[in-house]
Amino acid sequence: MHLGSLFDCNPAVNFASRDVANPNVQWGPRFIPDWQFFYVISGEGILHLGPSRHNISPGECVFLGPNDVHLLTTTKATEYYSVHFMFHSDSPVPVHPAYLIRGASAVQLDAEPERFCISIPGAADIELPNHFSIVHVEALFARIVKEYVRENAAYPFALRALMMELLTLVVRSNLSAQADKPASKIGPALDAMHEQPGRQWTVAELADLCCYHPSYFTVIFHQEVGQNPKQYLISERIKQAKQSLLRGKPIDAIAAGLGYASIHYFSNNFKKETGLSPSEFRQRPYAAKTTENEG
Repeated sequence: MHLGSLFDCNPAVNFASRDVANPNVQWGPRFIPDWQFFYVISGEGILHLGPSRHNISPGECVFLGPNDVHLLTTTKATEYYSVHFMFHSDSPVPVHPAYLIRGASAVQLDAEPERFCISIPGAADIELPNHFSIVHVEALFARIVKEYVRENAAYPFALRALMMELLTLVVRSNLSAQADKPASKIGPALDAMHEQPGRQWTVAELADLCCYHPSYFTVIFHQEVGQNPKQYLISERIKQAKQSLLRGKPIDAIAAGLGYASIHYFSNNFKKETGLSPSEFRQRPYAAKTTENEG
């Protein structure tokens, strides 16, 4: 399931708690009606999800969706945070999930779990894993639980803001984990497009840099970055154009340096990708911060 763009998320927290469970407490096998983060503070648990088993240690988090039949079991006395939420909700008011939780059979429990992907503007789509380590998150979980329990004025909106912060932290953590994976198969091509964005690269030239056949190169390129080579090169040009615009470089020089045949063509391409003309982008008060983040 593709969850859309992170920028379009309109989350709502349905339930949040910090609790302690004795050894051998089980949740499931079951379906939940929403999504859930289950974060272990101390103790230990086991996640049974499809054919896989995951040991959940302190500092690790479980991510579950509405189509995942799962069984969570504590093996020791375990302190944990649990947050149920929706990715997209018109209303931020919590809707407790308990009445819609359904039991599941052992056969359903062994079914292959659904995968969940989310788009990150300016980066490749990422798959949100069902089990991952994450740091610097306990204080944020604590704030979510505090808002949920106390129900202070406008608390649903505060929960929405905190949930967006949590999702951002989870996404950044998983992007960092991906960055630590073995070297990219298409690294030489990515480097070439970054260093020479104005060159009219062909797929054959880029594939040759990586020692692949062009058709195979196109497939693995899309797998790694979520775009074809032409789209990626355009994105790289626009990214560098933003940086040059904010440094005060003349628009005609930017266009020529990025391989555009004319200012008109460059301006049309820039507006198509960003929704703004180069001059409009340069005048936006928050543009400098946006470009700094993209670097």
